[in-house]
Amino acid sequence: MSDWKLKEGERLDDLVRDGMKLIQRPDQFCFSIDSVLLAHYPAIKGKDKICDLGTGTGVIALLMSALGGRDITALEVNPIMADLAERNVKGNGKESVIHVVPCDYRKVKDYFPSGSFSLVVVNPPYREVGSGKMSESRGVASASYELNATLEEVFYTSRYLLKYGGRLAMVHRADRTADLISLGRKYGMEPKRLRFIYARKGHHAVRVLLEWKYGGHPEMAVEPPLLIHNSDGSYTKEILEIYGKEDI
Repeated sequence: MSDWKLKEGERLDDLVRDGMKLIQRPDQFCFSIDSVLLAHYPAIKGKDKICDLGTGTGVIALLMSALGGRDITALEVNPIMADLAERNVKGNGKESVIHVVPCDYRKVKDYFPSGSFSLVVVNPPYREVGSGKMSESRGVASASYELNATLEEVFYTSRYLLKYGGRLAMVHRADRTADLISLGRKYGMEPKRLRFIYARKGHHAVRVLLEWKYGGHPEMAVEPPLLIHNSDGSYTKEILEIYGKEDI
């Protein structure tokens, strides 16, 4: 394992799974529970070739490596974050499993032939440019707003990368579910699984987990709701199990 030499403005966090750690920069992007839930959502098959679009610190790729992923390619356009992801992969001894590619995934045709992957995962920026109040920090803003890629470009890229019959898994805002389903179908991907995420019982859904199949037939399983917190604010049993700890 690495001795984790940190640069100015960086911090080292515990990733919990497999004793892994993660270097993060608060002025760029720090992972949230959304990334953790997405990493656990798709069932990883032994021969899956996985692509993580916009890997950031590499957190999703690292978690998926702990869950059985053995061939993961992580794409990142922000050079600061790509450097962090590469150092996190090396620090956790995952070089044989995860390959970080610094690139703009809108230009993915320059890097990979069509149909190179069986599973694409993405935690894209949730907000369209012009909505809400954008952070003055370019790194934070690009993680939240569609500055580097629109939602439609995410689907276009995913279809190019996926082999026929491959899967796309995504976490997004629940109030954009209609957009997610309609755009997926526009690009030949049929939603097969959907699960809404709630902060706690009695509230509106805040996030949605979705899995599409490229070339799939129309039929979708709407799964039981996922609650993050109990009424007292503590994490639910399922969330604790996902994190791999009895108490956090």
